[in-house]
Amino acid sequence: MDSVSWVDIGIILVYLAGMVAVGIWTSRKIKNLTDYSLAGKSLGFLVMIGTLVGAAIGAASTMGKAGKAYELGIIFVTAGLGYIAGLVVFGLLSGRLRKLGIWTIPDALFKRYGKGINLACGAAMFITVIALFGGQIIGIGLIFTAVGQSLGLTYTTSIILAGVVMILYTVLGGLFAVAYTDLIQTVIMLVSIGVILPIFILASDSGSMLATAWQSAAAGTGPDISPIYLVSIWIIDFCFCLVDPGLWQRANAATSGKVIKNSMFVTAGVYVYWSVVVVLLGILGIFLVPNIVQNYGSTDAVIPVMIVKYLPMGLVGLCLAGLMAVMMSTASVALLISGTTVANDLIKAARPQTSETKLLLWAKLVIILVGALGIVFAMFMRGIFDILLLAFAVYVSAVFIPAMAAFFWKKATRQGAIVSSIVSTIVCVALYAVKQFVEIPWLEPIVISLAVSLILMWSVSRATYKPESATPKLILSGGNQ
Repeated sequence: MDSVSWVDIGIILVYLAGMVAVGIWTSRKIKNLTDYSLAGKSLGFLVMIGTLVGAAIGAASTMGKAGKAYELGIIFVTAGLGYIAGLVVFGLLSGRLRKLGIWTIPDALFKRYGKGINLACGAAMFITVIALFGGQIIGIGLIFTAVGQSLGLTYTTSIILAGVVMILYTVLGGLFAVAYTDLIQTVIMLVSIGVILPIFILASDSGSMLATAWQSAAAGTGPDISPIYLVSIWIIDFCFCLVDPGLWQRANAATSGKVIKNSMFVTAGVYVYWSVVVVLLGILGIFLVPNIVQNYGSTDAVIPVMIVKYLPMGLVGLCLAGLMAVMMSTASVALLISGTTVANDLIKAARPQTSETKLLLWAKLVIILVGALGIVFAMFMRGIFDILLLAFAVYVSAVFIPAMAAFFWKKATRQGAIVSSIVSTIVCVALYAVKQFVEIPWLEPIVISLAVSLILMWSVSRATYKPESATPKLILSGGNQ
């Protein structure tokens, strides 16, 4: 099968309409910014697992990882180790973080360091969420590009359509909408991409053909993978997990600390399974979908191409909807983070007297703005995994060391945090720019930028520390609250 039937198109349209319907339904639960941002702190175990898995599994960990496995081989299955470890460690700390009542990174930095650093962090986060949202939109554009002209949609039309749907249900329902749509989308994507697609692919060809594909997997179709590159992915993913604003938000939205901790552990297990499945699909694509770059423009298209080629009518629509669910669940998280962070940490901090109604309005306006910028971003960028890796690296460079020092080092100062954040971000961006023009195999910007951040945090804080004016560290004490 090489085209998409009207049955499959109908399934996709029903799925998109369903997501908007959930947004409309959950909008009735919204009474204030806390309801909008934290779903009234009412998320139980099942919904929490759904929203965590939906947020963790996105375009980079699905289409991007399969594309990288197509290029680099089976070794890329280890790329998720840092993220898995980060999920487990965050799960261990989540109950204590919840007890503090801090659910945004800028708020934590403001409480420890005062004004200035929260603005620098907010700027880095704003850039990151635009890229994160845009990366998911790129994935959806590649889906429709891969299925050809059956849908009558161009790349540009498809990313605008998907972007508008995501913006609409996020604006309407806040975290209530995001959490419940994530649960639905998690079920769809785990059943379709995680179970049905691998079964049909493995059953579609003879053992000898699959053996040939597996032999190709050892090396992939591109250059050998650098150990330093793999280590840089582990560092970025692990550090990002500990300062992921989406995880912080969910830690406070759960009904209890036990719910968020156990949900994090389950999410880590699901992520292990998902990583193995998508890498397997990428490896099989080496043989089953040759010349993918020439025919479809990117190795990231390997999964949607295999869906259309190897699944029967009806299942094509289900699996394409599942693949869209992967992108849309992560994208909605990015949108919500941007809106609630600006409303809570910028507007409310600058004008404490601002009413809840106006804060809600600000959050929704920012979501629309970030969504529009993300759509524009997607029109000009390609290469999902590397784009999102860059976005995460910039965010980690700006935030990780100051945030960890705020919790664990009593001599951390405002000056040290600001200098560390700004300089390390500049270093990270500059080194990535250098890599675009000069081939330096050992150069991984995140390693250098984090080292710079740590050195500056330590040296500037030691030089500016005064016991009489020092602020206390944010102690992570307590347990499952």
